[in-house]
Amino acid sequence: MAKTEWDDSQLPVVGRASAARLPQLAAFAGQDETLLLSGPSGAGKSRLAAWCHARSPRRAGPFVTVDLLSVPPELQMGELYGWRRGAFTNAVSDQNGCLARGAGGTVFIDEIDKLSLAAQAGMLQLLETRRYRVLGDPGRQREADVRFIIASNADLKAEVARGRFREDLYFRINVLPFRVLPLDERRDEIVGWAEHMLGRRHRGRGAGGAVLEADAAARLARASWPGNLRQLDSVVCRAYALAAADAAPGGDLRITGAYIEVALGLDDGERSAPDLMVHMRRAADSFVEQLVAGGAALHLDHADALRGLVLEAGVRRLGDLREVFRLLGGEAIVRSRNHGREYRREYDKVAALEAAIIPAG
Repeated sequence: MAKTEWDDSQLPVVGRASAARLPQLAAFAGQDETLLLSGPSGAGKSRLAAWCHARSPRRAGPFVTVDLLSVPPELQMGELYGWRRGAFTNAVSDQNGCLARGAGGTVFIDEIDKLSLAAQAGMLQLLETRRYRVLGDPGRQREADVRFIIASNADLKAEVARGRFREDLYFRINVLPFRVLPLDERRDEIVGWAEHMLGRRHRGRGAGGAVLEADAAARLARASWPGNLRQLDSVVCRAYALAAADAAPGGDLRITGAYIEVALGLDDGERSAPDLMVHMRRAADSFVEQLVAGGAALHLDHADALRGLVLEAGVRRLGDLREVFRLLGGEAIVRSRNHGREYRREYDKVAALEAAIIPAG
């Protein structure tokens, strides 16, 4: 992948979709207002927060991360404000909060939806007044000299509707909003990130290099990544461990498609139920691969064969075509006694697809 003007140590891989959106984030990075990063878990919100800090007027100051998922509700305000010895049970010594630790810099608060309702009230007051008092300290209030970057993988509007997140706090943090795309929406980055992860893992581990073979890259590119970069890193780690066990001493460590297939299979085995979107995306990838390879005379209408395949699978499972149509919302087709004709029409598309991809004779 060609480098863009946005690639740097915090963001070593930038694809087309990301590059198109990063100017907006760079503009937000230069402000001191609260930045809200939303998007799925593992998509890279913490990395983008660090990237924004490095491009901000506060870049010479500290970058402090608070992951609220790891902070018990009763300690959340203490983690923000800090405390003095004796402020509460088990407060055996003074402790600075993230506001003091991050003074002059940026405080990144991840998983903001995990903030308790009581702590949300305190957070709202902090954002409105920019002042706070250390727990157990009767002295004067302090100034919060930090820039806040806040992140969540939850739908905060839905959390507000459910009464789990304060509406006034939502509007207070939703000043500069930016949605981080899932990895499946920036698929041209998959191989680049895998190579970066592989290089980072192999660095300093003896002679020879670590190579991602073409078939391994192709397999990664075809896969779907509901767990985003975090899942990709786990798969690369597994494949690396498998390849390292087989590698000759002193030689290059080569990650092949076979190692990737095994590593991906471990994810498949952990699922309690099939991931429909994963399988449909893989089918779509195979369709396009056939098209690009030039071995089949495919066009977009052939993709309509999925309807016939679904009906066929329903008949195999239920044994009754009428029941299949009812299950799929086709009650009117059954009442008009057109279910047989509809089935044959849809299955003709399956036959056309098979004829296009399976050589005659």
